[in-house]
Amino acid sequence: MRIQTPLLSIISLLQTVRAIDLDIDSLLSIKAAAAQVAGDLAAEFWDPTSFSGVPNAQYAWWQHGAILGAYVDYWAFTGDDTYNENITIGWLKGVSPSLDLLPQEHAFDIGNDDQGFWSIMSMDAVERVFPETEEQKEMGAGFLEITQTIHNTQASRWDDTTCGGGLRWQIVTVKDGHKYKNTISNGLYFQQSARLAKYTGNASYAEAAEESYKWMREVKLIQDDFWINDGAFIPDCTTITPKRWSYNYGTIMAGCAAMYNFTEGEKREYWKEQLDNVLNATIATFIDPETGALKEIQCQESDTCNMDQRSFKAYLARWMGYTTQVAPYTYATIMSHLRKNAALAAATCIGEPRGTACGQKWNIGPQWDGKHGLGEQINAMEVIQNIIPSVSSNVGTIFNSNNGGTSKSNPGGKGVKNTMRNWRQIVAEEYRKYLLRDYVIKAADRFGAAALTLLTVGMLGGMIYYVVSENEPEDEPGPEPAPGEKLG
Repeated sequence: MRIQTPLLSIISLLQTVRAIDLDIDSLLSIKAAAAQVAGDLAAEFWDPTSFSGVPNAQYAWWQHGAILGAYVDYWAFTGDDTYNENITIGWLKGVSPSLDLLPQEHAFDIGNDDQGFWSIMSMDAVERVFPETEEQKEMGAGFLEITQTIHNTQASRWDDTTCGGGLRWQIVTVKDGHKYKNTISNGLYFQQSARLAKYTGNASYAEAAEESYKWMREVKLIQDDFWINDGAFIPDCTTITPKRWSYNYGTIMAGCAAMYNFTEGEKREYWKEQLDNVLNATIATFIDPETGALKEIQCQESDTCNMDQRSFKAYLARWMGYTTQVAPYTYATIMSHLRKNAALAAATCIGEPRGTACGQKWNIGPQWDGKHGLGEQINAMEVIQNIIPSVSSNVGTIFNSNNGGTSKSNPGGKGVKNTMRNWRQIVAEEYRKYLLRDYVIKAADRFGAAALTLLTVGMLGGMIYYVVSENEPEDEPGPEPAPGEKLG
């Protein structure tokens, strides 16, 4: 795609006069709102041409993986493939030539949670059957095989010598985080293992999921009342950080939902009980009782959320949506909260610089709170696009390996540097054509996707929406599945 500068100028003019008007009962309106937010996110906060993936130093490499996951779901729910090429480029840069999600530019700082966000993104792509390029397949960078590689490498880091198990936060031993076992690293490993079990049918992944979950329960990262803590310090994990973050609840919820889907009989009843407890705790903790808005309770009201924390609601919304698909008995409860929050989030998207920037505080009414960043945009994007299944059936389908999944499996994957001697030389010689630092994409392409999206939204908002909304042929809402129905 090649977008010329004059078109970008036209789009800029359109942006200055648009706010996001969302009708949560209209498929067209939801898609238009999702497209607007996705376009704004791409234009300002996503640079797939760089190794960090985000153009501002205040954001981290793991957030690029989170962005890619958001756009995979955007494609799956809307059918809009505008961003697909850039998803692939960003993915291949993150995978790195060593095929282990440890690119040398970030290897010293990467934690198990950073890798975890990327591996969950790749699992999203696997289950949604996001298209893989021939180049990906040639270099062994298919989504499933990389997810399996990350599972294998993280399983090898499982540490029984302290706290009786668990993953440490950071990988490099000299980092302070190597002395800390945080919930998000272990929660993402749990979710990854559970989803691999559900997708492949391989019971060994389910065993890893169960081990990690029960370890978190045992050391009280997940307390008996389902207060989910931030993490605990080695050597015995008795010194706990009792902060509650929405993404920790979200990843545990998604993992329990996948295990519920995978298991049968008494084990299914066990996972249903765990899922119900996590869901109830999530609602009680993060839903504002007065407005119904999702709140990042640890920092939102005090305006102390850092750049990471400002994006956490996005992942809770994504994994709540995922839960409705693989544990469909939760649909009515979860979707009511997502629909409410989609409307609340969209009502904040009136901020500068375009008149469509979304805010952090969804509980303050139809106004912008002055917060503008990657976190605010991805939060709104995720909660809006995850309500599309409530007005349109057969979108965002989740597949398994035996019912439509196509990504190549490599259960023994370890990455290039762990399977080849002299891997650096081999990469330099044999993988030269795959070194993504030589993968050139023009800047116009990066902004072109956003430009086309914003033009479409402007046309929809200014010329089409009123007419169509009067006689709109909506898709039928997806029927609520019977309790206990097993998907995929």
